[in-house]
Amino acid sequence: MATRIAGRARATLRRNRRLRGGVVAAKDALWQARVSLDAARRGAVVVEDEYGITLLVPADERAHLRSLMRRPGDRPAFALMDRLLSDGDVVFDVGANIGVYTVHARRRTGSTGRVYAFEAVPATADRLVQTLALNRCADAAVVRAAVTDTPGTATMNVFPDPASGWNSLGSHPMYTYDGRAIRPREVVEVPAVTLDGFAEREGIERVALCKVDVEGFERQVFAGAAGLLAGRRIGVVCFEISEDPLVGEGGTPSEVFDALGRHGYRTYRHDEASDTLVGPIDPATEDGRLAAEPVRPYVANYFSTADEALLRA
Repeated sequence: MATRIAGRARATLRRNRRLRGGVVAAKDALWQARVSLDAARRGAVVVEDEYGITLLVPADERAHLRSLMRRPGDRPAFALMDRLLSDGDVVFDVGANIGVYTVHARRRTGSTGRVYAFEAVPATADRLVQTLALNRCADAAVVRAAVTDTPGTATMNVFPDPASGWNSLGSHPMYTYDGRAIRPREVVEVPAVTLDGFAEREGIERVALCKVDVEGFERQVFAGAAGLLAGRRIGVVCFEISEDPLVGEGGTPSEVFDALGRHGYRTYRHDEASDTLVGPIDPATEDGRLAAEPVRPYVANYFSTADEALLRA
């Protein structure tokens, strides 16, 4: 019975060209939908984050879409850029990763501004270039080098994706929220520059904002920027203190603060509960506060300047 019905249906389709064309079109559409759904589930996707920055997210990072598209930890620095930056300003993005800070800064520095994105790991620098192109910020300068206290070469320890944000000069493990240790997958030799040397070569007199995210090696960046800092030629330095990488580097938070403080820079902590800047902090007291944090590993965002009015702008 079923066979006869199917046969009659096929015969009807053969006689009726319009009906046959509609069925074929429906099959094609269904197939396209299936392929598109499979690509959506398994392939790379292009998304826009909460700051209006377009990102290409590879298939193996799709499980982390939420943390890429919503980044509350970046809000204080992005809000500061909105207030602080203007046409013609120069910005250093040290440890640019895939470039979200670079894009946000470039959008606020006008046609005469300059943004330099320092990213040492080749694969990550390639994604940085991609992000800049997607956001029409290709005129930001990508500097494929590590920033430290001595020019020459450096060894970068590379973590597997999606943990590339942990790439650093240190070989220590990092830990996920559930306590699982992740170790670097490989090492790469890269060029190394100091900010003092780079600024001199580029003829840069003043840097409005210097963002530093180098996973525990902030002291080395600041040591290599001693001339800029001593001359008060950096308006605001924003950086993160994160327990695991800093312990792996062998330093303490107060040593990072002191590297800025010796040049007359006062440091403020962003307080998440009140969404305000607290400070200027005392380095030793802040050491103790971080050590007493109930949530471990601790992470905190800081802003340092020799002109406090810049933080209140």
